[in-house]
Amino acid sequence: MGAEGGWEERLARVFSSRIPAVEVELAGIEKELPGLPGVTVADQGGTGGFARFYTKGVPARGGEFAVELKFVEEGLVDGVALVPARRYGVGGLEAEFGVPDAFRVDLVDEEGKVVALVAEERGVWGDPVRAGHPFVFGVSPAVRAAGLRVTALRLRRDADLEENFPHAWAEVFVFEGERNLAAGGKVSAAGGVAPSAPWHWSGDYLVDGQTPLGLPEVPAGQHRNVGWMSEGRGKATDAAWLEVDLGEVREFDAVQLFPAKRPTADLPSGFGFPRRFTISVIEGKGEGGDVVTAEMMLEMGNPGHNPVRVELGEVCRGRWVRIEGTELWKAYKSYPAFLAFSEVEVLRGAENVARGAVVRSTDGIGNIIGYGMQYWNAASLTDGFGPDGRLESRRVWLEALGRRLDLEQQRYALRGEVRGIVEGWRRIGLGTFGVFVGAATLLLIALPIRYRLRERRELSRVRERIAGDLHDEVGSNLGSIQMLADLAEGHADPTKELKRIQRIAAETVSAVRDIVWLLRPQGDHRIGTVEHLRETGSIMLDPVAWDFSANEAAWQCELSDEANRHLFLFFRESIHNALRHSGARRVEIRVEEADGRFRLEVADDGCGISPEKLGRPSTLRALRQRAEALGAEFEVVTGAGEGTRLVLAVPLVAGKGMVRRG
Repeated sequence: MGAEGGWEERLARVFSSRIPAVEVELAGIEKELPGLPGVTVADQGGTGGFARFYTKGVPARGGEFAVELKFVEEGLVDGVALVPARRYGVGGLEAEFGVPDAFRVDLVDEEGKVVALVAEERGVWGDPVRAGHPFVFGVSPAVRAAGLRVTALRLRRDADLEENFPHAWAEVFVFEGERNLAAGGKVSAAGGVAPSAPWHWSGDYLVDGQTPLGLPEVPAGQHRNVGWMSEGRGKATDAAWLEVDLGEVREFDAVQLFPAKRPTADLPSGFGFPRRFTISVIEGKGEGGDVVTAEMMLEMGNPGHNPVRVELGEVCRGRWVRIEGTELWKAYKSYPAFLAFSEVEVLRGAENVARGAVVRSTDGIGNIIGYGMQYWNAASLTDGFGPDGRLESRRVWLEALGRRLDLEQQRYALRGEVRGIVEGWRRIGLGTFGVFVGAATLLLIALPIRYRLRERRELSRVRERIAGDLHDEVGSNLGSIQMLADLAEGHADPTKELKRIQRIAAETVSAVRDIVWLLRPQGDHRIGTVEHLRETGSIMLDPVAWDFSANEAAWQCELSDEANRHLFLFFRESIHNALRHSGARRVEIRVEEADGRFRLEVADDGCGISPEKLGRPSTLRALRQRAEALGAEFEVVTGAGEGTRLVLAVPLVAGKGMVRRG
């Protein structure tokens, strides 16, 4: 609460002794929060987790909505953490997909009998602060157990499929000190059905160590060394390696690799992590070659921003640890292949014996300056830091996330308490003022009411427009999805229909992204008009060959919110026509800004439009309406069998909301 508040705040400060005490508590919270990690909403890659669908929200009997895991071997449990699953649905990111409103966590023995209650949570959905934070529970005194059971007591209806009630978690950690007893455990569920996406939802994913929360880092001041990456290779099979020199022969039993932070937003999480690689332990080097004491070959998918721990199976002795990527990361045909990491740890138990070790590689290792004056160099690999902070064990990191949640919940409650106190004094002040100055009180009441009514009318208009857009763009696609799903069920081999469903779903999500983008306020955090056109085109034109180009002036140009709305509806309708009516195999999109006009051209090699059909009022009616709303020139160049080229020229008139980015 700032020093310069309204009259009600000043009144509360004078007469309430509680407000100064609350401000002291809030100051302590604000001082501690910067040193704690946060939960990011950006995509961190990795596996999705475990999920189960039920037909009702409340179980008829105990244990009906339970998920249970058995440890590889029993242990003395002193901590448990549950990480909420995430899903990107039609409504955007669901940071707590499938998390029950009420659930209990129990430790069980080999026979599945409860040996200890870890926690029982209720009212989870009503927490305004949690928003994807993990549930972190201490177990004191420690309890010997062979497994863990999470029982849902009340589930939320699925926002996308209303007949389903999901129960889902991204990851479960069960700690014995720093050791995760849940890793590699056996997962089973009571009742329900599994989602139809085994590549994203699986029992194995609940215990694979991968979460949507990113690397286990905590803030530690300014840090610019973000990792190391090899020089680019032409092919994924052009091997690259790096070698960690421990300085002397050491004993260790595991190697932990931390994926690199993606250098640009268009690259996926886990950028540069090899698909196939070999880890070699070398004890000595001489004229006869390396003395290799252990070697392990691995093949795996992209772990996203999750550490990968490789158990060597036994205690090894060696001075050098070599990591050789035999099949490198290469996501795009025209993009080079890279090997990249943010940190390499060589572990003896929980101790990292590689801290500060010298690293060399195939290419020699120098400094590469990346985005925001960040550096890619050898020192990054053994300095104990990830790209955004100091690396910690999973347990320390999760407990720090739990601490942040506790503080944020306290802060929310304290601010609410202050608002309540201020509101109370506001009512007292208004009442007192009304006794002495009745006329003035009526004026003070009338003006806010008039303001609220005006704002309510404006909000109603905005909501009506949003509702119309969602109905036009999303409703028809979702109807198509339902129809095709019904059709797929009646066939023995629904592959073709399901592919169409996936395409329509992608278009639907793209439409929602357009609407959400249009509703966001202007700011540096929002991508520009042309960049959003390119992203939308890449999603919608996936089934055909396509090309996108724009001149430099267009990239710097930004239209008003209302103009953007009509422009994107014109753009989407143009692509829909090319895909659904023309039979086109290639679509070209050109954007340029010149002579005071923003010019958009969409051309296809399809069947074209005959002169007779083009002359009908209904042909391209929606496109003409959008052009008229923009005050733009609209040109159609086409002919039967000659393809179609649509040209829209929007005038950039001063005062119409055009913004130019420098």
